[in-house]
Amino acid sequence: MDVLDLVIVGAGPAGITAAIYAKRANINFALYEKSFVGGNVVNAFEIENYPGYAKINGADLAMQFNSNLTELNIDVNYDEITKISKENDIFSLETAYSGTLHAKKVLLALGTKSKKLGLPNEDQFMGRGISTCATCDGNFYKGKDVLVVGGGNSAVSEAFYLAKICNKVFIMTRHELKADKKEIEKIKSFENIEVIEFKSIKELKADKKIEGVTLIDTNTKELSDLKVDGIFLYVGQVPPTEFLKDLNILNKNGFIEVNERFETKVNGLFAIGDCISKNVRQIVTAVGDAATAIHYIDE
Repeated sequence: MDVLDLVIVGAGPAGITAAIYAKRANINFALYEKSFVGGNVVNAFEIENYPGYAKINGADLAMQFNSNLTELNIDVNYDEITKISKENDIFSLETAYSGTLHAKKVLLALGTKSKKLGLPNEDQFMGRGISTCATCDGNFYKGKDVLVVGGGNSAVSEAFYLAKICNKVFIMTRHELKADKKEIEKIKSFENIEVIEFKSIKELKADKKIEGVTLIDTNTKELSDLKVDGIFLYVGQVPPTEFLKDLNILNKNGFIEVNERFETKVNGLFAIGDCISKNVRQIVTAVGDAATAIHYIDE
């Protein structure tokens, strides 16, 4: 059987950087991605904290990443890795469509996926009134009222994008806004953005479409109704690591535990980027993880 030196799983900022460094190190590797190059970067309206760009749209940055791969003749294999096992120092990676591949080492750059609210009828309206991507779905709500759920940088930034399209944008958070002070200050320049703090959604008001929500005050437990046509969720991220649960490398929240070399407790299995257990999840930390991990993988 053919055995690669390395398989990189995921083509977000971490996986792309790892592929670039692996190529330069002349490592015999393959890069796998189940959806599209760029990962969650693609959905970002504006990025203002990545070196080299004062401000850049997420999709444009993803295109730049893809150009890096093209220039180095790095192919992206579009397939999903569904299971990983190891026997006699060789990893077997089962895919959804193209069979099983084998490698001496594996680098997981899985990123994260959007967390849901956990409401009874939430899944019924995902993509039909509830979205996790303002730049993808914002135009469906032109001239309408929408609710952005979340108080971090992502929520506030996407609210700015929606405010240019929608009639009214509510930003709701269970606590105080946690976005950067610069972003919070910028809210004042939008007359159609209203911040609602210390509230959470108790119930979706919907029949065939989203008509509004019932809110509950996190302190007083008082209920109130808010009429909106759409809801955009930015309540955190969870790692797509369910397929790794048998490897005993996950913490209680599903993030991958690694050491300072970005290696898991399974020898030869590495992980980088937002899918690992760490305190700061940014594009710059993801690419830094990748450069460091490839250094140790190539030892």
